[in-house]
Amino acid sequence: MDNLGAIRRPRLSASEAHDLASARARDAGVELSELRSSDEFATAAALLAQIWGTSVDAAPLPADLLASFVHAGSCVVGARDGDRLVGLAVCLAGAPHSSQVYSLIAGSTAEVSGRGVGIALKFGQRAWALDRGAERMVWTFDPLVRRNAHFNLTKLGARAVEYLPDFYPPMHDTINRQDLTDRLVVRWELASPAVELHGGERAVTMVGQDGVQRPVLCDPGRSGWVGVEVPADIEVLRRTDPALAREWRLTLRRALTSLLSGGYRIAGFARGGYLLQRGPDD
Repeated sequence: MDNLGAIRRPRLSASEAHDLASARARDAGVELSELRSSDEFATAAALLAQIWGTSVDAAPLPADLLASFVHAGSCVVGARDGDRLVGLAVCLAGAPHSSQVYSLIAGSTAEVSGRGVGIALKFGQRAWALDRGAERMVWTFDPLVRRNAHFNLTKLGARAVEYLPDFYPPMHDTINRQDLTDRLVVRWELASPAVELHGGERAVTMVGQDGVQRPVLCDPGRSGWVGVEVPADIEVLRRTDPALAREWRLTLRRALTSLLSGGYRIAGFARGGYLLQRGPDD
């Protein structure tokens, strides 16, 4: 059976994590800092409303809730371009001395897209968590959003560990409106070395697409590796062809739930799709 490669980087210390976060922030042209004041929380809530396309009153997280999170020992880290807040990430801490933290939300404005603000924020969260003795970070994302899958599984090296159909109640922001809320749970081992993926180039395709972007579901048989493609831009597809976007949602749900229950695990993301490997017991 093909295996994951063994090319690794050394384990990461908290001080190294801070250095990496600072370097990424410099590369992105932003400065990272923890938000602590009422005015900062109000600005942060307005930023989330802008990113998710809601009114400030319907922001994904209101200012008072952000203040409560920080008061309870969690972290709200902002990315500033000069004096403007352009990105935000919220990380929830568990009980004292918990080994796990939860990344609730993260986003940046369209004007800084492509500059690396997202990874700077994630590195900032990691440094904060390692400072407090956490070993891993968990969060969810929409498995149909290709850029997020690439970011989480390839750039960060997090692992997808669970598929949750309809994780949230119906959502009413511009991004998620009128769609089912299936999510993948990812786990990021904060200090562990990254592992490079090998073997997926021989994956048998279970979900591909035809010439008009429709999903095509195939039987992968007993292949050791299986590929499950996702559309290039599901957010555009939701706006232009909601029925086709729903078809992709249900096809992906069927494929991943079948594979995961059948002994496969998501090993990574490459060439526009998920790569799943059959477990060692098969």
